[in-house]
Amino acid sequence: MVTARHREKGSALIIALGALTLVAIAVVAVASLVQSRGQGVAYEERSVRLVALADAAMAETLAELDASKTFTGIPERGFADGSIASTVHPKGVREVEVTAVARYNGWRATLVARVDIEHAPRVLSWRRWNEPD
Repeated sequence: MVTARHREKGSALIIALGALTLVAIAVVAVASLVQSRGQGVAYEERSVRLVALADAAMAETLAELDASKTFTGIPERGFADGSIASTVHPKGVREVEVTAVARYNGWRATLVARVDIEHAPRVLSWRRWNEPD
């Protein structure tokens, strides 16, 4: 014969199992959120580093063009935790196209700029993109 006390123990067990299930679901949700945020932080760090490296390559190339209008670019070399390089292609008497490339952690950032070099180098337009290397 099932007593009232036995039914209460069964109810308490079901409530405890339900509470444990809810705690387990909450732990999985928090772990998933932490993991996705960690991936977002890693992506953001990589993007910032790539932009900084590509900007460094472009800045060095523009400084060299200011010193010599016939400068042809930077050979690839290590810089910070990645590498940088650039090429300069004439596009007329006063204009060149500068392509600066940065590599970091299996990714490549490319920055292409049209530059007026008649006086001091002046960027007329530019575009940048990141992609797997």
